[in-house]
Amino acid sequence: SRLPREIHRCLDDKNVHGAAAALISLFEVISSRSKSYPLANLLSGSKQIPDNIANSPLLETQMRMVYLHVQTLPTRVEKLARRVLLQSAAKQGGARGTAAALSALDLLDVGSQKNAAPSSSPSPYASRSTKLIDLYYESKAQLLNKLLNRLTLPTSVSAADATSVANAAEFILSKIVLILQYDVILHPYQIFVQRNFPVTNTSENDATEEMKAINNKIVNDIMSSMPRFDSDLLKSKASRFLAAHLPLIRTKVKSVLMIIAGTTASKLGQIRQSLYDKTDGIECMNALDSSGVCSWDEAVSGMVDIRVVSHGTSFAPAVDSGKLSIGDNQGVAASNGHNGQQLGSSRRFSLWGALFSNTFSSLVHSLLTTSFHSVHARVVSTLRTSLARAPPFEYMLPHEAHRNALRIATDLDASLRKVSDDAHELLVHAEEREESERRLRQSLYVQTCEIMGRLLNELRRMLLVKQKEEDAIKELIVGRLCHLLKFRLASLPNLLDPKSSPAVLAGLGGGKSTGMISLMELSSSFDLADDDDDGLISIEEAMEAMESAFSGTHFDGAEMVRDTLLLSTSQSGAGDTASGVTNRTNGSFAPNKHSSAPQNVTLAELALLSAKGLRHDASGPQSALGTVQSSLDEIVTRCFKGWAQAALSPPLKSFRTKLRETIEVASTVSDIEWRRMNGLIEKDDDDVLKEIHDPATINDDLTQRQKIVVGHLSPHFLSYLLAVAAVLNRSICPADSLPPVPSLDYAKSLGICFSEKEETVNMMVTIRGSLLGEAVSSISQSLKEEVCDIHGGADKELLKQCSPSSLIQLLMDVKFVNRCFFERNQNGFLSTSDFVDDSRGIMTNLSQRLSDSVNAAVEDGLSIDRAISERHSQVFVSCGLFLSSIFGEADRDKHSSLSDSVSNGVGGTSLLLSSSLVTTPLASSRRFTLLPIQAEKSLTELQLRSRYGKKVREEKESKDVSSGNALGTGFGFLSSMLSTKTR
Repeated sequence: SRLPREIHRCLDDKNVHGAAAALISLFEVISSRSKSYPLANLLSGSKQIPDNIANSPLLETQMRMVYLHVQTLPTRVEKLARRVLLQSAAKQGGARGTAAALSALDLLDVGSQKNAAPSSSPSPYASRSTKLIDLYYESKAQLLNKLLNRLTLPTSVSAADATSVANAAEFILSKIVLILQYDVILHPYQIFVQRNFPVTNTSENDATEEMKAINNKIVNDIMSSMPRFDSDLLKSKASRFLAAHLPLIRTKVKSVLMIIAGTTASKLGQIRQSLYDKTDGIECMNALDSSGVCSWDEAVSGMVDIRVVSHGTSFAPAVDSGKLSIGDNQGVAASNGHNGQQLGSSRRFSLWGALFSNTFSSLVHSLLTTSFHSVHARVVSTLRTSLARAPPFEYMLPHEAHRNALRIATDLDASLRKVSDDAHELLVHAEEREESERRLRQSLYVQTCEIMGRLLNELRRMLLVKQKEEDAIKELIVGRLCHLLKFRLASLPNLLDPKSSPAVLAGLGGGKSTGMISLMELSSSFDLADDDDDGLISIEEAMEAMESAFSGTHFDGAEMVRDTLLLSTSQSGAGDTASGVTNRTNGSFAPNKHSSAPQNVTLAELALLSAKGLRHDASGPQSALGTVQSSLDEIVTRCFKGWAQAALSPPLKSFRTKLRETIEVASTVSDIEWRRMNGLIEKDDDDVLKEIHDPATINDDLTQRQKIVVGHLSPHFLSYLLAVAAVLNRSICPADSLPPVPSLDYAKSLGICFSEKEETVNMMVTIRGSLLGEAVSSISQSLKEEVCDIHGGADKELLKQCSPSSLIQLLMDVKFVNRCFFERNQNGFLSTSDFVDDSRGIMTNLSQRLSDSVNAAVEDGLSIDRAISERHSQVFVSCGLFLSSIFGEADRDKHSSLSDSVSNGVGGTSLLLSSSLVTTPLASSRRFTLLPIQAEKSLTELQLRSRYGKKVREEKESKDVSSGNALGTGFGFLSSMLSTKTR
């Protein structure tokens, strides 16, 4: 009668071990008196039951009633025990509850053969221990699968529900961590190996002797009913359990974190910190070591076999070295033997390292990749939208172009900085600051190089799509954008820090070549693929060149090109259409749907796209930052060169037409006819025509009797230069004249090397230099085509056919061009390339030949030169307001006496016409003339009345003073002082 009550009391207290022990005791009593109850006989372990037991009818009835009452309780106790095992022991009874449940299941197992002697029959003990271990880990596997199923989140989460979803995921992940720590490693080691476990939460130092005795009794009561367990078998079972479940957990965790990152990336940092605190945090380690039975390290060493667990986890030696992952320790160790030896010598199992460290690192790498792809797609999309909505070339306002380009450059810099800040907030923490920051800086370096390589490739290929010949709106906007990118990307120096490059972080600096290549090796492969030496190779040639360059390394060059240029569709969905670069269809590279530009790359772009396997210099043009700046310089030069050609195309056509007509007329008419046509004869038209048609004057004396007069500068030359100034004035805004950088130190930090002279290089200088370069090149080429022969020198036959006056006119024009571009020009050209030197050579050679021809045709060549110089000075005075904007301010002292004419001409007469080239003064820039405003009549009357009243008062006061002086004349000095004061 006592045992049934004890059984129910234990069941009410959820004490499955007490209930099972009481059931066994009850069944032992029943089986000792009768063999009519098979369940009691099996659970009690009775082998032989005597047949001659005489029980009283009352005892038989009592046994039968008790048996019928408790025969279903073993099943109930088993269910309760299994329910305990299906719960987390860290929250439900701890190791004591787990041991009690195992003991109850072992006691109520009808086939356990508990009474067999261990020495005579070891197999039953081994069977019992194996069965209990398998049962235990099967229960924990069901528990983990249940939690993992609960961890499944919807594919799309709204922003409003993002916080609650993240909190739920963090709660489930915390429960999984506790199960792995306590239920899988710590408690099994205490129960199965040490056969000892903490009974209460009281520490061993605080427990009294009586409490220790009670706890020891409880432990002995539970463990005495359980068999001995093989520690090696237990370690093998636990290691295989971890090896099977850790990859599943890690995959599920990564998918869930990716969903959370897509809605509330800031929450990831909190989840990461929480998981670290619950795995490798100081408080967590103290809690795991505070059981008083064993430490966490002891449990790990006794339960985890690194070789078994490392299969398929972060401890595996097999790594895809072709891909860089900031969370992959082996990726770094594969390229650094010293680090690999350190890793192998200090291998220690850690749940943080096995589950979350590399998961968060690879997650951040994936987020960075997706974020950088998104930044690239946004920049290209915004630029294309700006180009599509831009007005026609002739209606484009400079401040609008500057504003749009500035917005794109500012947004790109802000996006790069935000991606970097978010990644630092998510990954870099105090506990793993050095390692996590090293990984992050390396990934940011590589990803920034790749996005800049893709962006430069896209910008350069935009210019290859030709539209209208005179429509250079694309060149203007892209050129302004690239110019601003040089100075506005303030985040690049930090992202492209040479100390963050893979070569430096992997210990490959100082000329070592293990696993990485140099720019020289890449350049050699590029030169072999560049058959036409134009600095461009196709995508197929680039893949072959990269394969050749990285042939001796663990990198896949062709795959690197595909991944960085987004030629293959990625799993994250950031494919080719989003990036706007290229796509891959059925193994062939299809052109971009946005443009028909050829798919090619330059050496600088490949150097950026292959940053994960290339050693960049620490500074200079071959560093990552220097490569970006030099590529931007090339695009800027190319853009504004094309823009200047389009902008000056209409005036250039007019200039060439007039120049051709002038040369044709000069080589076909006589000198007097030339002067008459150009207004260089002061006689009346009738007298001139009479002399021309008089047969007596048709000889050589006609030219000698006519004085040589130097006319004005040719209108088409001056018109073209004024057109250049007009294009400059309408193509710049006030912001273009501002310094691009606040200081030289700031420019050096951006990888830009400015000298003291180039300190003020801004958009104004860039636009003006491009216009000047195009102007001098166009003029020189036009003169070369019309005046020079096939050898580049002046055409002597053509010059012989020209009259002396036309030669003087052409000489004056050529010298003026020389004087403007190569003497007066204080601003320089956009780039001192070969075309500037060629233009200088053409103009110098032509000027010399024309001087020789003029000196041979006239007697006083020195006077001609002075007259030409004076004409030039007149042009500079009359048009200096316009010419100074492109050539700079002139020295006014040289042209102070423009009113005096040159009197040392041929025959003592003036070589200049009496009419000077003084144009009408420029109209005022005010829209309305400032006129005096008539005041109101009422106001005028008030002012007159006030003045009249004041005058009356003054007169009255003066009369009073004079009368007072008459009475007080005898007061002397005092009287005079009073009169003065009164006045």
